Amino acid sequence: LAVTSQSFGTTDCTYLARCSFCQRESYIHSLTKRVPESHVVMDGAMRVVALTWLTLTHGQVTGEQCNSVPRSSATTEWCKQSCAMLLAFVRMRMPYETMDFNALLGANKMNTWAVCPSAFRSIVFARLAHEIKQLQPDDLPSVERRIRVAEHAAREFVTKNITGYLEAGTSFAPWFHLGTVFEVIKENFSAVFSRQEQLLPTPKRNAIAEVLQRSLDSDAPTMGPMQMLREQGWRSGDFQGSDIASLERAALLLAEADFVRVSKAYGIPGSGGLMGAARDEMNHLLNLGQKFLLQSYLHAKAAAPAGLTDLYGLFTAVWQTGVPIFEILDRLDSQVLESIFLPTSQTHSDAPFLVHVLPTRNVESNHVRAFFDLHCDQTFKDLVEKHKNLRQPLMVVEIGTHLGGCVLYALTHLPKETRALAIDAYGPAVAALRRTAASNGLADRLTVVEQFVCPDDKRRYSLELKATGPAMVQPAWTETAADAASEMSGPKPVECRSLDAIFMEYGILEVDLMRIHVLGREYDALRSGERFFANGKVKVLAGSVSQQNTKPGKMAEMLFRALLSLSEVPESLENCSFLECKDGVRLEVMATLCIFASFETKKWCWCCKTK
Repeated sequence: LAVTSQSFGTTDCTYLARCSFCQRESYIHSLTKRVPESHVVMDGAMRVVALTWLTLTHGQVTGEQCNSVPRSSATTEWCKQSCAMLLAFVRMRMPYETMDFNALLGANKMNTWAVCPSAFRSIVFARLAHEIKQLQPDDLPSVERRIRVAEHAAREFVTKNITGYLEAGTSFAPWFHLGTVFEVIKENFSAVFSRQEQLLPTPKRNAIAEVLQRSLDSDAPTMGPMQMLREQGWRSGDFQGSDIASLERAALLLAEADFVRVSKAYGIPGSGGLMGAARDEMNHLLNLGQKFLLQSYLHAKAAAPAGLTDLYGLFTAVWQTGVPIFEILDRLDSQVLESIFLPTSQTHSDAPFLVHVLPTRNVESNHVRAFFDLHCDQTFKDLVEKHKNLRQPLMVVEIGTHLGGCVLYALTHLPKETRALAIDAYGPAVAALRRTAASNGLADRLTVVEQFVCPDDKRRYSLELKATGPAMVQPAWTETAADAASEMSGPKPVECRSLDAIFMEYGILEVDLMRIHVLGREYDALRSGERFFANGKVKVLAGSVSQQNTKPGKMAEMLFRALLSLSEVPESLENCSFLECKDGVRLEVMATLCIFASFETKKWCWCCKTK
């Protein structure tokens, strides 16, 4: 069990946040000691917000609370699971209004502060942001009260040594939720900051803002922000000038530490990460960045008008400089190497499985960090389960694999001789998947190919990071004209290649299980391998069916024709809400991923409840 210890003020809390997926039982959370009331470091305002929220409902499990003494084993288990759920949802970095109602209801039923303090803090921050959104534009006193609550919480994080905290592992995303409060205030109530003058833009300040944003946007940076500035002609003295604010220096140092972390010092020592020169360098940068962060905070406090000291602090410093310090600290708090457990695995059931993810708020990465599990739909997992008792080695192919949650699930749950080919066009994800394979002894069984799949090798596609919610992103692709591709700055467009050509290059003669999920371009990708399908070389095919699918009817016709040679195609193929099979059975769309065809049983269905 990986134990993460954190110290907040005089409250010493130890919680086990990684063990919800241990092999047999779920040990989630414990306190090293009962916290006396006098040691609770929250001020009265935060307690009022918290207690008002917690007492909205008084529902209890068997009449007990999580801090009841004595309490039943059923209540104890419920409390552990509730804490795990709460931590997962705050780590998913969702706004309060989109959090799962059952998770919040669970928080109301338990004494959250006493038994799950980390989740409690982030939910309070998220609730603060939600409440501020509901306030009237002229209700500045209410906004100021909430700023005082948030600033008091920020003081804990800024004035304590955050180096150990940032090294400790995936936590409860406090910087994200605290930053959300600041962003809501800045957007809806900027008048609160009207007493505070913003620093004037300068060439230096603009250059710092540019390199920090480039660092935040990159999943695989090739150089840190300080090196970027040196490439622009900065000298050593330029980093020390009086025209750079303390918070800007802190941001540069912390972003540089993040670059070392994602390029050379992956993970946590004892949980996949290793000690060495790179980690020493990262720790040095973290310590130095922490000192400048504290200095900027103290400067803001010292500059506060009489009687407003409690209203000035971190938010003031961020407002004055515009530095994205919350985003930088949240990125540092987002692990790029997580240790998870696969208790049902045939190959890795007795040891932690190390998953390399991306540092940005990537959908799949956040899932791994939140739930400590591979990101793969249950439909495909069920399909793998149906084949796990086969004795012969299998060949698995996944198109659009991204971080490889499904192909890794197949390799670890199918016979040990199983081999796989994973194809994805996003370079940082491909590199992360290769690191995952190497870290778990799968490199000899998993081939990872960086390629965009479509029928015409003359077509080009450009990358963009697409927002999928208030705080989530994932790679998306747009077709680019050939003449425009040569003139584009930034990452070069990727070229297409057919599935037939890829299979030929890597010697794939037959596929037992194939999964495809390429954000609506399934038809293009599949028809690039139509000759392979027509020869009956794919035994089971599973793919994505959603509103994004282009030409779903054409794809179905192709598969009916190539795979099963049906003489009659139902008219309803163009409508993906349901299909009528030849025997009149109604087949409904059940999930994003559907089983298209199985050559073993010669049965065909499209997202069906029954065969």
